[in-house]
Amino acid sequence: NGKLIDEFRISLGKNGDKGDKVQVGDYRTPEGTYRIVRKKCDSRLYKSLMISYPNAEDKARASARGVSPGGYITIHGQPKWNADGRGDSYTLSHDWTEGCMAIPNAAIDKLWSAVKNGVKIEIYA
Repeated sequence: NGKLIDEFRISLGKNGDKGDKVQVGDYRTPEGTYRIVRKKCDSRLYKSLMISYPNAEDKARASARGVSPGGYITIHGQPKWNADGRGDSYTLSHDWTEGCMAIPNAAIDKLWSAVKNGVKIEIYA
């Protein structure tokens, strides 16, 4: 309802400073309006919320360039080696993902409980 509930530190794609995601393998985080489409536990990372990237606009932009837009972008917790959060100061001090948004495990636990599939999200720099 337009009310801020919480804020979390975040890491983005390691090329996030180069703008919006354009194609598979560019290590950028997409910007735009998406939906949460699936909750998933992962073997490499803590819990994940998969987003609806690529949307129709992303697909059209990639097609015009003759490239694949990529996919499987999530909001996820930390790598398994940082399960206890002791490495958060390191992982959250820089952008390191392949295009996802990484947040502390305590934060993904809050989102996991609060967010249902189909919820609209907006990602912007």
